Amino acid sequence: MRRPWTAVFRTACRTEKDRGKCRPRKPRTSFVTEMIPMPDLEPKATHGMVVVGEETVYLSHMPMFMAPHAFQYLLEVTLQSAAGDARQLYVDDRRTTGTAVYTLAPEPFRISDLIAPEGQRPKLTSFTGTLFRGHFERGGVEILDPVTVEVQDIVHFHPFDHHASRPAALNYLAFGKGKELFLAHRITKAPDFDHHIAVRPVPGATGTVLTDDLLREGPRLEITGRADRPEDRLHESDQVTVRFLEGGPADVDLQLTVGREIYEEEGDLATEIHIH
Repeated sequence: MRRPWTAVFRTACRTEKDRGKCRPRKPRTSFVTEMIPMPDLEPKATHGMVVVGEETVYLSHMPMFMAPHAFQYLLEVTLQSAAGDARQLYVDDRRTTGTAVYTLAPEPFRISDLIAPEGQRPKLTSFTGTLFRGHFERGGVEILDPVTVEVQDIVHFHPFDHHASRPAALNYLAFGKGKELFLAHRITKAPDFDHHIAVRPVPGATGTVLTDDLLREGPRLEITGRADRPEDRLHESDQVTVRFLEGGPADVDLQLTVGREIYEEEGDLATEIHIH
């Protein structure tokens, strides 16, 4: 049985207390059934996020295997700033500098406030933060402060369970819209890794296409012939065969070419602290 939040919380950079030392669409019902934390006990914390996409912007939580950061979630968002068109300012900076990693350091909030039971509105549908070129805890450069984030959709949400079994084959979550397609490694249990890459269909390949409707569900894909470990992760120019595990037609293979690596992290997911 999963347990609610207790007094055992992470004491590193992302809690509200220590932040200074370091810095919608209605959610789908399936996410609600997985919401474990009790809002009265869950602390507010700085939940850093990787920024992905240009035409459509996504935020991917930078998780760890300890409360209150033990969740993987992907948000489709819009950005607003008094400085101007926040999305365009971010895109222009990315294209000018060629930097792969952009991150957002939001004001402290509770992850459980992002989701709500069916028919109810989440407590949190927008929040403010600082947008960084680079990793916000590792020398990143502020480019927008403050920026307001409006949550449009929760593409994926799952809490970590240290009783879960690691999949034998490499698993990714697909997301994106239009010509922008991305994969995020589906994180299971320590030791694990966070990984975000751009992908595109292999030219001339037949079969199912990753449509916008499919991608809205954050389908789970299995990579044929790869083990679920960092050394077997996808790399730029790889051509791979993938199969839907969840959120798409069964027994259908897709052919994808891997584009640029956006983000990769192993250290934050090397170990876990169990909550008893």
